[in-house]
Amino acid sequence: MSTLSIEDSASLGDALQRLLQDRYGFADARRRDLTTAPDTLPAIWPSLVELGLTGLVVPEAQGGFGGGPADLQRVQRELGRALVVSPWLGVALGAQVIQRAASAEQQGAWLSAIAEGRMTLALARDSVQDLGQPPAATLAQAVEGGWRLEGRKTNVLHADAVSHLLVFAQLPDGTPAWFLADAAQAGVACQRHRLVDHTWCADLVFSNAKAERLDGPDAPPTGVLRAVEIAAYCAEMLGGAQAALEHTVQYLRTRQQFGQALGDYQALRHRVAEMAIAMEQLRSAEELAFEGTAAGDAAAQTRLGAQALLIGCEAATWIQRQAIQLHGGMGMTEEFAVGHHYRRQLVINALTGGEAAALSALAAGA
Repeated sequence: MSTLSIEDSASLGDALQRLLQDRYGFADARRRDLTTAPDTLPAIWPSLVELGLTGLVVPEAQGGFGGGPADLQRVQRELGRALVVSPWLGVALGAQVIQRAASAEQQGAWLSAIAEGRMTLALARDSVQDLGQPPAATLAQAVEGGWRLEGRKTNVLHADAVSHLLVFAQLPDGTPAWFLADAAQAGVACQRHRLVDHTWCADLVFSNAKAERLDGPDAPPTGVLRAVEIAAYCAEMLGGAQAALEHTVQYLRTRQQFGQALGDYQALRHRVAEMAIAMEQLRSAEELAFEGTAAGDAAAQTRLGAQALLIGCEAATWIQRQAIQLHGGMGMTEEFAVGHHYRRQLVINALTGGEAAALSALAAGA
């Protein structure tokens, strides 16, 4: 997989960090985006496009930077740290699908539009951890002039705000395939709702929906996509946990009880030290997930990804719970960022399948 140079990747990460520090404060931008209509992209989105994030993993031939999983992790880490609400990961993963499953003509038309921000994507599929299984919930039928989709998908992130959907569907002979569909067409019914972290998602019902099949020579990249997605979520967990740890340390330094700072109490300082140790486990999980994206065979991708997910979800969830406890009851209020980080971690656990999916994958490959 291609990747940016170390210098370019570091520069991009630094530029994104500065952008989010200047324009995405928790007290204003995060709360504003949580109240944004479900069919509207977040206010920070044009800035992310201008920075070039939508073209990060798009090849240079289509106007992108040609970045790889390590660059995707760097970006996702910063977005997780700042609790950014955006469809960026779906766009990046969608670009990966198009690179591997679409024809050269389709890549030329779609990837440049993604890099320029003219096309936004959401992945409409079944359970993430079951990507290798036939997508029985949605069927595709060839008709004159194209394809039609019938069925449903649940919990599609940002489905109401993007321009197009990448749909994982089943052909009449049972073969799985990817399709690109206009999200605003009459054949797509959108039943929107929020997840526990307040992110908008939707249950989609396809009724004779028009779609274009990705007709590249390769099979759908289910294993690669799963590995890259786990790597991205491990990076987001790391960024979120680091922010929660920093918030907790600051709180213990400033909050006083019986005339002294909470951070002066040895038991609480030991708890923070344990959180720092868990952070090292989380960093190892992120590195392990990256190794999974570069593995040469599907079995190694699955094994490394499952190991990373198991370690990462356990460590990140534990860190977030400690941050809540050390903040006391105020940690779960809307005014404190640690509560938002914890809820986001719960969503990541659900989206990836968490420890249960990781253990199941490891047991199946044993």
